[in-house]
Amino acid sequence: MPRSSAPQDFADRPPWTRPGFIASAALLLVIVIVGVLIAALSLGHDSNDTADSTPPVNPTPAGSSPDQALPTTVPTTAPPDVRWELVGPLPVPVSTTAGPTRVTATTAAGFAHTPEGALIAAAQIGMRSSYSLGRDYWEPTIQRQFAPSADRDRLLAQMRASDSSPADPGSQSHIAGFSYQSYTPDTAVIGLVLRAPSAGTPRYHVLSLVLLWRDGDWQMQAPPGGAWTSVNRNTSDLTGVVEWGPR
Repeated sequence: MPRSSAPQDFADRPPWTRPGFIASAALLLVIVIVGVLIAALSLGHDSNDTADSTPPVNPTPAGSSPDQALPTTVPTTAPPDVRWELVGPLPVPVSTTAGPTRVTATTAAGFAHTPEGALIAAAQIGMRSSYSLGRDYWEPTIQRQFAPSADRDRLLAQMRASDSSPADPGSQSHIAGFSYQSYTPDTAVIGLVLRAPSAGTPRYHVLSLVLLWRDGDWQMQAPPGGAWTSVNRNTSDLTGVVEWGPR
């Protein structure tokens, strides 16, 4: 048989026509396709992970605290939404927005975390802890609404050792004004101006009261040494004082 008509030997064929080469090429193609698919899927998964791991936008600016969002501007005029109610013979302020929200027969609590709330708390707690109202008022007020301290304990001990009968209503001072000596959302120092009963020229004295924000409410800080005289001063100068009181 002539050579040209005999079946061609595999050794004489071009490499790309041999069965082994074709099978290898097909396998390589499959591997490449699978690799491309895996890479595509990995990229999509990584993209989703990145999107999922992106931290949410924080509405509070970096470096700020919740306290920074609280109002700190002190009023320069008398709060408008205040009415005056009697506690014994003493008028005390009640505000629809600043408190108190929890009132018993002898105590008042639940004040707004605002400058106005601190002012109402100073007036309510200050007057209810007055020696002149009698032990039924000052004892539960000091026990529950004064921040625990050695000075608070001294104040209680001194008042318990004294005559605790209510004073003559005509001899008691009434609120006449206020001034903010300092204010932060944690601590307020308020000068509560009281007008002493007098038939002649008005006489005033100022109680420098410290309010602390504790456990969700304003609490009074007891005077140094447990003595009210340490935070009380007589004055005739009302410069910077906002007139405020019952009408």
